[in-house]
Amino acid sequence: ARMPEPERSRQDLTQIVRDAVTLQEAAAETLALEAVLPEGPVPADLDQTMIGQALTNLIKNAGEAIESLREKGGEPVGYQPRVRVEMWAEGGEAKIAISDNGIGLPEDRSRLFEPYVTTRAKGTGLGLPIVKKIIEEHGGTLVLTDAEPLDGSGQVGARAEVTLPIEAETTGTRDLQVAE
Repeated sequence: ARMPEPERSRQDLTQIVRDAVTLQEAAAETLALEAVLPEGPVPADLDQTMIGQALTNLIKNAGEAIESLREKGGEPVGYQPRVRVEMWAEGGEAKIAISDNGIGLPEDRSRLFEPYVTTRAKGTGLGLPIVKKIIEEHGGTLVLTDAEPLDGSGQVGARAEVTLPIEAETTGTRDLQVAE
């Protein structure tokens, strides 16, 4: 299936991330979803729908990884289910990191982006390859690694880090405009 070309327009990436978080907050009442986002807008030329769907999918995956750990009964002592979404801008890039303390990545990392591979009992496995494709179509990257433990139990989940090109001057610092 060919993917439609992204229909780019100038968007605020911070708002797109915030919306994706809000969407998942409503769906995930059994876990703590933390978001650490820039205070101001981060302008980027992108397809709002596609990037929104990609981020929503990654946050949803994080929640499902926690669900998988619980279904397996693998929660360590003192476990507190958490998903953390962080976004920051540096130079001409924005980074969005989505970490969880769920079941963690499979040992065979290379297969994560193959279509129809899923580590879940119920799931089509279509998620990650399409998410990766959307991000790459926008000139970005998606990297999956182990997450730092997010709670006191030491449970190591997964971290998805998205890098997207943005307007170079939005590094979070404001230029002082001096009126002549």
